[in-house]
Amino acid sequence: MSVMLGTIDKHSITESYKFSSAFYPSKVGGKPAWLDLFSIPEASELECLKCNIPLVFLCQLYAPIDIYYCFHRTLFVFYCNECKDGRTFAVFRSQLYRINEFYPVEPAEPEDAIVSPVMCGIKLCKVCGCKSTAEFENIYCSSHHKNIDLNEELRDKFIVMLPEYIINEISDENSENSSLNSDDDDSDCSENTNEEAHIPKGSLQDMDGLDEALLEMAYGGDKDDEYFEKFKKSISSVPEQIIRYNRLESPLWICSKNIPEANDIPSCQYCGNQRSFEFQIMPQILSYLKLPESSTQESFDFGVLAVYTCSNSCDPGQKYKKEFLWEQSSL
Repeated sequence: MSVMLGTIDKHSITESYKFSSAFYPSKVGGKPAWLDLFSIPEASELECLKCNIPLVFLCQLYAPIDIYYCFHRTLFVFYCNECKDGRTFAVFRSQLYRINEFYPVEPAEPEDAIVSPVMCGIKLCKVCGCKSTAEFENIYCSSHHKNIDLNEELRDKFIVMLPEYIINEISDENSENSSLNSDDDDSDCSENTNEEAHIPKGSLQDMDGLDEALLEMAYGGDKDDEYFEKFKKSISSVPEQIIRYNRLESPLWICSKNIPEANDIPSCQYCGNQRSFEFQIMPQILSYLKLPESSTQESFDFGVLAVYTCSNSCDPGQKYKKEFLWEQSSL
């Protein structure tokens, strides 16, 4: 099965309508383009578990699959910019039937009105676009964002929204299987299958080659590590890739350290089924993000961020379901 690759579309900033929820964007940065416009996560669900500061929206991926209740399906990824050791990540899955209360069956046109949770009576934080709270007059999600917004000095220093870009997607037919021992590799908990992932395809933009210094920083290990050599070889055809989508297969690890065992990936908390790998965020994304400073003065860097989701993409219950992210750190 081919791997779906995602790259930054530098020209997308001139077509702002593409960031609207009605266009089901895959994108980096900006404010979340929520899929279900009513039952978005509470502010408390988007706080760091360690420092209680609101998480930063990193990216979202539109990833419908061939199940009737997943006609529309988007995964949202957030991270804590303040913490370094044991950094908090949050992943949410939202999915809708083809016929739903928010979007028409026919595809949206550029001139169509912008849709957002505000249309459903949901109040959003003016700083980050997540759910606000009555405690902060339904204007902010937290005292942290209120203080930043009301203080120009803080606003300039602590950016809480990353630069916004559309993610273009293309199938990489030549990509190698990511596992070093794909037939009997028991170091990863993902199951192999021939199921295809149905993601709208885009086109790649011409960009400069891979930043070797960035890759070495993300790796930070033994130069003879065969995983690292496999990593470099696998991305060589599209070195600017920031996303690798390979649902129900295996991640492409950057080194031999910090690879999860099966029991490291928790089962789905809603239906009890085993979670499986869906996509990974690549360290190349860091070269596009004007990352905000943190009070600890530690930069946000990583090797691989691997997202695991319910293998059945279960539907009943909570509208935005929490999924799991494994960070293969640069250490």
